[in-house]
Formats: sequence, structure tokens, C-alpha cells
Amino acid sequence: MSEIIGERGLTLKLSSRSFARFWATWLLALISLGLLLACGDPTATTVPAKTTVAATAATTTTAIATTTAALTTTVAANTTTVATTTAAPTTTVAPTTAAAFPVEVRDDAGRSVKVAKTPLKIVSLAPSNTEILYALGLGDKVVGVDQYSNFPEEATKKEKVGGFSDTNIEKVVGLSPDLVLATSIHQKTIVPALEARNLTVVILQPKDLAGVAENMRMIGKLAGVRDKAETEAKNFQTKLDKVTAKLSGASQKASVFFDLGDLYTFAPGAFVNDMLVRAGGTNIVTDTSNPFPQLTNELVVAADPTVILTTAEPDDATALVDFSKRAGWDKLTAVKNKRVVALNPDVTNRPGPRAADGVELIARALYPDLFK
Repeated sequence: MSEIIGERGLTLKLSSRSFARFWATWLLALISLGLLLACGDPTATTVPAKTTVAATAATTTTAIATTTAALTTTVAANTTTVATTTAAPTTTVAPTTAAAFPVEVRDDAGRSVKVAKTPLKIVSLAPSNTEILYALGLGDKVVGVDQYSNFPEEATKKEKVGGFSDTNIEKVVGLSPDLVLATSIHQKTIVPALEARNLTVVILQPKDLAGVAENMRMIGKLAGVRDKAETEAKNFQTKLDKVTAKLSGASQKASVFFDLGDLYTFAPGAFVNDMLVRAGGTNIVTDTSNPFPQLTNELVVAADPTVILTTAEPDDATALVDFSKRAGWDKLTAVKNKRVVALNPDVTNRPGPRAADGVELIARALYPDLFK
């Protein structure tokens, strides 16, 4: 198929046969014109001299040749223009998500880590890291996970490399990963052991929700899927913004005790505390010296939270019965008003993509009327 571009951007498409017929017609017309000029008007009474006819025929032949050459040049130029126009997308359509390697990042432990090439095999040592990898469409590159990585379902089918803190070093090494994603709990012993075996390890330990979005972008950069990571990070923020918008209708903030079991809780500086604040709650713990303190019965009773959240019990009823039996807790506002809510720890305690859903779960527990 040939294509001729008009002066005003109009495009005329001709088949190869029509294209040839088009130019043949023009050439025949020009030759006829030349012969007419050479022979003169058949009705005329005067016959031109031989030299004049010869000269005229020569001139006409030259004109035809010149015109034909010009037309050929024009066709060639147009064909070149069409070819260039057609080829242009091929040269400009390049993968926008591919990162230039090697790539260097500063992880959450402040370590500078360089990845030499696009990782084809990745091991995750924490559920939150696993969820980020799958959210970014990198599940096919995951060759190993910790035993607690249970989301999405496909992750449970991957090779297990040990528990959350007791990683099986030899199993990880045997998988020959190009990249290992760890957390701060692995920093002292696991990470050095893996690096001693020439494995590339990045530590992810976000302190707040903004850190989760940045972790997505970091992995996107390391794995060559920057555009996908940016999209997921923005979706994450959009979910948070929707919760914030609904909370604008809250008349007053709920005071909260978030029980992790055995009176352990979160304090300012811990990741889940940021989730609690973003969900419109006020933590009864204000001491920032320890992000995971263990409280006493007396401290909780004195604080008298209006809502108790727990991830230690399977359902609300069980949690309510247990808490009401604790010394002095039957007088707590939260217990008296039956505002003890059990949450799914996989959603509320993991610094991964579902943390935005966790913020909504917490907000619903604190302000059920705003989320009907």
C-alpha cells in the first residue's frame, strides 16, 4: 500500500495497481500533448518545416523526460515521507517502566545497595514485602517467601525459606536469587550472612504509611517496573484520602487502646500508630521511648479508652469476655459500651499495600456511623 500525504494533511491511499495506473495515465497524456505539439493542428493548411518539427519534438521529449523525472522524484520523496512516518512509532515506543541498570538505592536501614541488572529471581523474607511484590505484578519472579506470607493465595505455593526471624540461609542461597527483600529484624545476623554469600539484600522497614508508598517505588526502581509502582503508590494514597474525607464528619476523636496480646501495644513511632492516627484515633500511649511497650492493668484503667482494638482474639465476643474479666476493666468505657473490636492482623499490622485497607478497618471500628 502506497500513501501520498497532501498539503493539508489529507491522506489518499491507493493500491499498487491503481498507483501505477494513475501515473501511466499522466504519462500518456503528456506524450499525446507532445505529439500534438510536434505534428501541429491537423486542420491547419501550413505544414511546419522539418527542423521546426524536430526541434519541437526534441523539446517535448526533453520536457516529458524532465517532468517524468520530477514526478519520479516527488513519488520517491512522498514514499520516503510515508516510510518515515510509518517507522516513527517503532523508534519512539520504548518500555517506560524499564530502569537503567545498574540501579542504586538507599534502603530503610540507610544502606546504599546497588542492583547490577533486572532481577529475575526474588526472595521475600516478610509478608509485607511479598504483598508489595505481587501488587507490582512481580509474582512470577518470586522464588521464595517466609512461612507467614499468605497473601495473595499464589504466594503460599512458593518455596518456604523459614520463619519471620529464623530464615534458612542455605535455602535462600540455594534459590540463587538476584535480590532478597528483608526487614530490620534480619539486619544484625541474616543480612550479613546473605551478603557474605554475595547476595544482594535490601531492607524494607517503613515507619509510617508514606514509607509504604516509598517502598513500592523503591522496589519498582529495583525491579524495572517504575510506572507500575508509581500507579500503585498513587492508588494507595487515594484509598487513604477517601478515609480521611469520611472522617471529616467525626464530632470527636476516639481514645484507643490497641492490644497486641499480653497488654503489649503500639506507641508513637510505630508503623501501626500512624495507621491509628490516620484512622482518626488517639492512642492512650504517648510515651515515645519504646514503640512497643507492655502496659499494666492500672495504666489502661486510668486511661479509660473509649475503644479497644485487638488482633489477639478471633472475634469480638471472645475479646469482650476476656477483657471484661481483667481487674477493673469491667468499668472501662469501651467495655461497658461494648466497643471492643477484633481486627485482622494481616491487614492492620503489615506495612504493605493492604495497610490502606487496614486504616479503613480501624476507622470503621472507631466511627461505624460514618461508614454505613
